[in-house]
Amino acid sequence: TPSELSTMLTGMGRRVFGSLLMLPVLWYIGYFDWWLLARMQQLIVTVTTLVVIAVFASPKWPDPDMDPVSAIIINKDKLLPAGSITHLTLVFYFDDCPSLADVIESARALLEYDRFCSVPVAEPSAIFESSWRKVEFEFEEHFGERKVNGDEEFEAVLTTFALKHFKQPENSPLWRFDVLRNTNGRSAVVWRLDHSIGDGIGILPVGYKFATTMDGKPAKPMTFRRKKIKGKKGVSLTGWLNTVLKDIKTVTSLANGPFDNLETINRNFKKKALEHNGKRVRVDFEFDLSDIKNIRKATGFTINDIVVALFAGACRNYCEKMKDPILGKSETIKMTGLAPFAEPRGMRPGKIQNKMVFVHFAFPIAYKTIKERLQAAHEEFDHLKRSIQVPLLSFITETGTKLGLEAALTAENTKIWHRTSWVFSNVPGPQERMVVFGKEMVSFKPFYCNVLHQAIFFSYAGRMSLGLVLDTESIAKPKLLVECFKQELEDAKKMAS
Repeated sequence: TPSELSTMLTGMGRRVFGSLLMLPVLWYIGYFDWWLLARMQQLIVTVTTLVVIAVFASPKWPDPDMDPVSAIIINKDKLLPAGSITHLTLVFYFDDCPSLADVIESARALLEYDRFCSVPVAEPSAIFESSWRKVEFEFEEHFGERKVNGDEEFEAVLTTFALKHFKQPENSPLWRFDVLRNTNGRSAVVWRLDHSIGDGIGILPVGYKFATTMDGKPAKPMTFRRKKIKGKKGVSLTGWLNTVLKDIKTVTSLANGPFDNLETINRNFKKKALEHNGKRVRVDFEFDLSDIKNIRKATGFTINDIVVALFAGACRNYCEKMKDPILGKSETIKMTGLAPFAEPRGMRPGKIQNKMVFVHFAFPIAYKTIKERLQAAHEEFDHLKRSIQVPLLSFITETGTKLGLEAALTAENTKIWHRTSWVFSNVPGPQERMVVFGKEMVSFKPFYCNVLHQAIFFSYAGRMSLGLVLDTESIAKPKLLVECFKQELEDAKKMAS
């Protein structure tokens, strides 16, 4: 038919442009030995060619509200590792549990947003053409209530919500609220939503629609601004070029680089392919944010530097207790992570997006002292703040998806994830307590059942939580890892006192 012919020709055209896009990349990383051109000329021509192709050759998204990350998640059966679970689990904790009626009434704010009233339409043959379709649905069928008796049953149900595949009826938006009313302990409202709907920064303003301040005023979403980096002004051209070249080399070499090698943390290096094996457990730990702030005051490092260093130290201690075989060898210890970096986006009424990229970094696990780990973590993230990895990765993902290279992109991305141990986030939350669904919220914890280990630090009202979803095939004793983190925190507090 004419429409099928048009689709076929459009797909072929995008793939032709995609092939052209790859030529300068292959040239730059050494497939073509055009030795007469200097390194600087290579860089300039490569970047110029990529920009020209992106601006003039890549088409616009047929659905203007679609984005590459959402399109990839929507087509997960084709593009993501087998068994991938793609829903976020956001847990609002209460001492005095909200009523189901209050939760339903507060959540009507979701109806202001297109993606909470739509279903994704996958296009496996050309994910560029994936879209969102608005549907009529029974709003109150997205809510449920369950009574549990005591913390043990509460945690078991919560684990099921967080770690098992989340499905909704056909032609029904991919989100749901469940009230967990604990007759003998802390209760919760559990919000599950598919990650294709949005990322953390995109969903954040929606969550504030459910909330007020303690004195009843509307809660205002936190704003995240890029901080001015000390010493960035006046960086020499040579220094900037070295940073750019290092970032390009990093991005182009990760997929074929070495695997993480701590067997008691990550056994993926023994597998031929990366997949979600379904062997997951959820553990968490809360502590005073003031502990981290005191360490910051004593050392001068950022909160992010500190939690990265403490987490690396906890993993090192865990490996020592588990007698990891690599520790007795001369080989360098390697444990890396992927940090989701949110990109700037315009906040349009009723619109949510996934605008993020995963930036690769090394945990300072090879260092033996807390001070060394703090310094190494600072240097690693200081470079990431100055680097062009975020715009470079965003450009590659956006342009490659438009040009029909999604299969190649996701194959390379999967190879990177195969070599990595953690997805790691540190998210600052509200500094003061809030009223959510009509009741005072005492804690909040996000969980995500990723194909890798997932670690999320989240701060709220003077407390910080560490939420872990771990593959027990690799980390056999999850509670021991939490104990190691507790000990690392105590050691750091002593150092800072």
